[in-house]
Amino acid sequence: MPVASRSLLRRVFYTGPSLAELQQHYAKGGLIDDRAPVTALSRVRIEAPPATVWRLLHDLPGWPSWVPGVTSVRQGPKGAVPDEEFRWKLGGMPIRSTLAVVEPLRELCWTGVLAGTRAVHRFRLASLEDGRATEVLSEESIGGPFIALYFPSAKLRTVLEDWLAALKSTAETAEREVVR
Repeated sequence: MPVASRSLLRRVFYTGPSLAELQQHYAKGGLIDDRAPVTALSRVRIEAPPATVWRLLHDLPGWPSWVPGVTSVRQGPKGAVPDEEFRWKLGGMPIRSTLAVVEPLRELCWTGVLAGTRAVHRFRLASLEDGRATEVLSEESIGGPFIALYFPSAKLRTVLEDWLAALKSTAETAEREVVR
């Protein structure tokens, strides 16, 4: 079998690390699964301080008010803290996630399970211009058999870009209202 065919088969049937390994070694270690068949990275500059951006990201139950496609979020009893599970719906699909990193003003990261796939999603914040602006980097990996056939990396990149565009718009609007 040609090398290209073997490579394609590995991507199509890739299951990746266990959810526990993704949580402990990848998400908590500051990594996504770069071998996963679906990966994407996007970044945006937001004209609002990290505290404003963080409030939006960290308020999981508030996501449906600004995140495209998110219709509900049920947070665990401890709130948005590491190792706490939350359940949410994106595009009508139920997702079970567990927070891995909750580092105020710097990083929010979780692992998630959806329809036989396992994902790691990271948001990293960096303060710019003495705290008057924020750069947000969003990256995600999704592993699971056949995922790349119906949800390619380009589609994931669009989802991340839409999420960041909404975050930018919401944070900048909130910041303008504070200034008034």
